[in-house]
Amino acid sequence: MDKQKEFIISVFSENQAGVLNRITAVFLRRKINIESLKVSETSIKGISMFTIVASTTQETMNLLVHQIEKIIDVIRAEYHTADQLITQEIALYKIDSAILRNGGLETLLSKYGARVVEANREYTVVEATGFKKDTEALKEEIEGMGLLMQYTRSGTIALYRDSFEETLKEINNIK
Repeated sequence: MDKQKEFIISVFSENQAGVLNRITAVFLRRKINIESLKVSETSIKGISMFTIVASTTQETMNLLVHQIEKIIDVIRAEYHTADQLITQEIALYKIDSAILRNGGLETLLSKYGARVVEANREYTVVEATGFKKDTEALKEEIEGMGLLMQYTRSGTIALYRDSFEETLKEINNIK
């Protein structure tokens, strides 16, 4: 039996209204939870890149990507594991400013390569960039200290190790 794994799906599409809805509908029909979703422009004008993180089996992922590629405005869709791409995420932590009074913030920040974005009497906002496991580890440490007030993370952002723009231009006849 095929084992569930985490995959990163990259979808390149023309920048048209409704594409996001059609792509997410493919996941909904197969009852696959999207763990992270990011949409941004690419270096090619008029082309958007969707970065979607989901866990499923290899067989289901093959079918899913095949269905996504059938969507009219989609130029290309493919999936990867995290080690095949350059991936990062950003996280923001709103923490009780008591840590400033008690000391220990500098040690915590340096341990995770984090930085203070804003500080006042009530709270301090810290930003960390890194792998999901690192941003979650910092969250757990702050929670363990009883100082976490709010937390949010961007989800996975990804870059191809090789140039993908030339391939897209060839596929779409973009000059």
